[in-house]
Amino acid sequence: MRLFLPFLLAALALAQAPKPLKAGSLTREAVYPGGRGVAYGPAQLVAQGLGLSLWQGEGRLALGLGSRQKVFPILGEEAKAAAQGAAWRRGNEVYIPLRPLADALGLTYRAQEGILLELPWAELLGVERESMRLTFRFSREVNALYREGGVLFLLAKGVGTGLRQEPLGLFLPLDTPPDRLSYPGGGRVVLEWGPLPKPKPLVLLDPGHGGKDAGINLDGVWEKDLTLDLARRVAAQLPGSRLTRSQDQTLPLEARLAQAQGAAVFLSLHVTRGSALNLYLPKERSLTLAKNAESLLATAPAEQKALLKAYAGDPRRLAQALESAFSALGLVLAKAEGPYALTDLPGAAVLLEIGAERLKTPQDRQALAEAIAQGVRSYLEE
Repeated sequence: MRLFLPFLLAALALAQAPKPLKAGSLTREAVYPGGRGVAYGPAQLVAQGLGLSLWQGEGRLALGLGSRQKVFPILGEEAKAAAQGAAWRRGNEVYIPLRPLADALGLTYRAQEGILLELPWAELLGVERESMRLTFRFSREVNALYREGGVLFLLAKGVGTGLRQEPLGLFLPLDTPPDRLSYPGGGRVVLEWGPLPKPKPLVLLDPGHGGKDAGINLDGVWEKDLTLDLARRVAAQLPGSRLTRSQDQTLPLEARLAQAQGAAVFLSLHVTRGSALNLYLPKERSLTLAKNAESLLATAPAEQKALLKAYAGDPRRLAQALESAFSALGLVLAKAEGPYALTDLPGAAVLLEIGAERLKTPQDRQALAEAIAQGVRSYLEE
């Protein structure tokens, strides 16, 4: 055993020694802070090599691909950063954990003699042309860049009227650059010209569980089916609202939260045993916009308040509106602090847990759906 131990320690040290890192066409070293076996790479190099957007503020860093993004807190202690899956400030550079980034943005991750990060080229699926608006649909999320004379869709390929294939992607020559470029999700990139339309608050309904994650079984009915049925009923009462999933599919938490980044209201629906109605709110808000929204919504004029609610919101005001709507049905809503994931969302994000006893019949579900919709409307129109 004494002879074997030095070899074991040497093997572990070798496994966590710096290794070659290839991000797209760029190369560097992957490091393993804190000796935890988690590969890290320079954020700037990874973003540049794969055409990702990169934003860095005080204490936080985010990388994005189309509508997807991954946010990391930045820590200076390498062991603590590795233990928490945070970004690590190493001298003048910030390093990020590579596997969590790959999982969040849909990158290809391979670890053999070194670490390989790749982004397969996106295929152009179609172009929708409207007055003052172009919508490009790709096989995956794509980043687009303004460039002199047009817009470049990075690591994308395809054939279309006016489009030109280049080494870095698909280029669209334009006489007049678009006034706005946005990523509504689903591999879409939207270019728009003209004055900014009045923003419409997005209500995003999240039917809990789905696919392989069935939730709890309630007398032969799965939670995932009840939440989807209820979400569809609420959506029918709120024109323009969307669902994170519209069918029985497995949807990771990261994918749900990525969709919720642009939502004025994010309502996650779950079912529990019994007859309780529980509403969970974030304990605190991590984003500056979200923190400021709570105070501004209390004092801003009506027009500014409506504009603010299109991009951010106050979960406690939403909770009060839902509580009032349920009270009209004679129902009591219990409120508590909820999942940590809600703290990273700018809008009014809450989780509603409904007792299965209140969802037994279609009539019961419809009454609850109408109450939920009324609460959301009251919040937005306040």
